[in-house]
Amino acid sequence: MKGVVFVIFEDFVVENWGEETFEDLMDLCPHIASEPFVSPKTYPDNWMVDMLLAACGKLNVTPDVALRMFGKFAFSRLNQRVPVPAQDISHPLPFLISVHDVIHIEVRKMMDEASPPNFTYERPAPDQLIMHYHSKRQLCHLMEGLLEGVAEHFQVPIEYKQTSCTHRGDQNCVFWLQFATAP
Repeated sequence: MKGVVFVIFEDFVVENWGEETFEDLMDLCPHIASEPFVSPKTYPDNWMVDMLLAACGKLNVTPDVALRMFGKFAFSRLNQRVPVPAQDISHPLPFLISVHDVIHIEVRKMMDEASPPNFTYERPAPDQLIMHYHSKRQLCHLMEGLLEGVAEHFQVPIEYKQTSCTHRGDQNCVFWLQFATAP
């Protein structure tokens, strides 16, 4: 996993619970590097899992809730780092459609070894989107938080429902989205 995610996770913990809490989490994960995380560097996926589980134990939240909270927090930070920012788009639907074919391509160009999730889309109505989420990491709850961050950024409410989930044994995760307004 790219270091940018670790850097943003550190910001998430520090801004919400303080530097001491983050240091406590690191103490619970002794195999994780003692040096600061570097955005373009690649770290083992299990380090993020370990940090997340340590945070869940310390903060008394479940992993799905923690991932959703982190995803919502992370959206604005990730948006600032990608050359195709959401500011150039005025509605969340075209932005979300651009994630796979524009944003993730740019991420792969900027960061060696990046492996963001893959998306395919369906448009059942002008104000609806179905997103098929394919990821070896199975971080669909993070995706839920990112959707909440997108809605907040664009100030357009998004009602979403996860209709399929790998955690329930489905082949991939599918999100049905209803936007308060059509683009």
